[in-house]
Amino acid sequence: MLNSTFRKMRYAILLIRIEGPILFFSHLKGQIYHKYAFVSLQKNLDTKSLPLPCEVKYSLHLASEEDMQEMLELARAEGKESAYELIGRKLFYDSGFRDCYVARSADTNELCFIQWMISPQVCQGLYRDFGNMLPMLESTDLWMENSYTFKKYRGKKLYPSALVDLAQIARDKGFKRILTYVREDNIASIKGCERAGFQIFGRGTEVKFLFPTRRRYQ
Repeated sequence: MLNSTFRKMRYAILLIRIEGPILFFSHLKGQIYHKYAFVSLQKNLDTKSLPLPCEVKYSLHLASEEDMQEMLELARAEGKESAYELIGRKLFYDSGFRDCYVARSADTNELCFIQWMISPQVCQGLYRDFGNMLPMLESTDLWMENSYTFKKYRGKKLYPSALVDLAQIARDKGFKRILTYVREDNIASIKGCERAGFQIFGRGTEVKFLFPTRRRYQ
């Protein structure tokens, strides 16, 4: 618990340095209380999905500590708002969610995309600390969470293409279904999921009050 507190403080200091105090305290306010709606999407893995066209040639691999540190170093260059997202993802990784994949450009070897694919076993191991936000998963389900496409690579159809490739990785490992949850106002991400073969099957809400997060899935 003490290590977790120090880790959050370290990332908070980093955010202040990148964002400045005004934007930092605006985000801090959102950590004290926020409420938003999300849509629940699923993709059945019984059949193989065909690759989708993409304007970026890339390779996917399980993220290493070096990948995640590089992601953190890129936070400043991505802009103040994106820095908040990337630093939050590094905290997510350091909290025990290590099932993260990264895509790198085949031409430049730059990081271009990040996506977590979390197994029921990982969720079970972290239930004590994160139980209020974890979805209910069957043994053959995977949970996709916290995707991020770097700004340079947006608008190039990378997101749905990478989702299809990750679905094939999941299928090869014996998983039968992928679940993901996207903010209702994030229309671009919802459309990207649908292009990759995901279908909306429900809605829910996320509420954060005094830092703990609770999700209500439907």
